[in-house]
Amino acid sequence: MASPALPSTTIDGLSICYTTFNSMRTLPDSLRASQALSNDIVVIDSGSTDGTIEYCQSHGIETHHRNWTTPTEQKSAAMKRCGEAEWTLLLDSDETMSAELMASIRTNLVDAPATFTGFELNRMTWLGGRPLRHAFQPEWRLRLVRTRLAIITSDPSGTHDHLEVTSGTCQRLSGVLRHDSWVDAEDMLARGVHWGVRTGRSARRGGRIHNICFNPAWSFLKQLLVKRAILDGWRGWVAAAGVASQTLAKHIACMEQRASAREQRDRDHSSE
Repeated sequence: MASPALPSTTIDGLSICYTTFNSMRTLPDSLRASQALSNDIVVIDSGSTDGTIEYCQSHGIETHHRNWTTPTEQKSAAMKRCGEAEWTLLLDSDETMSAELMASIRTNLVDAPATFTGFELNRMTWLGGRPLRHAFQPEWRLRLVRTRLAIITSDPSGTHDHLEVTSGTCQRLSGVLRHDSWVDAEDMLARGVHWGVRTGRSARRGGRIHNICFNPAWSFLKQLLVKRAILDGWRGWVAAAGVASQTLAKHIACMEQRASAREQRDRDHSSE
């Protein structure tokens, strides 16, 4: 991707934290932007073998190893390393700030009122080298927070995390956070099924026949027509299919988990 011209003055009191695993495809561009904003960058790595650790260390990034558990716990560990900073920016290794977003962060952190405790960033997904301007849009994520007021919550699987602030108000920043999560359609579908299954195995609801029949179809049509992903061309169709496949995988895994537990209870009962 083209690298924007970046200011050289960093922001005092701002820490940026990442979680990484074999992230060399996207991390260098992301770190280049982050280093233009902060001298305090922390990486929590879960065992990369592609040069991610060496790259971070060679560029002066504070890097720590933590065995993989869940996305939420990895991010919580990263944020704890930023505990002394006034502000923390939480990024994934496949997310890169645009020049406009960086400028907006600079402007808004200067003399920010005490009542402003967080800022939301609009994450825009890229697929096949181009942005999805309709699928998933807008996707506002709270990522920049006053450190002492921030907490991370998640669903039971620890997969879908949410950064929250305990008080104050949140504002939205201009610019976009580029999200380079998927290489191509195969990668997107494979990741969707993986995370769908992981979520479904710990879900408390879902996995019924009507969920399997209707929820994936609604997920597909919501992206394609309601979000107007169809205007993104073939990339929009891939995005809609990826969401639908993740939804289907979630409910199939939930059904399997529930049925297996029921069969085990029946076996235990019959053996008494």
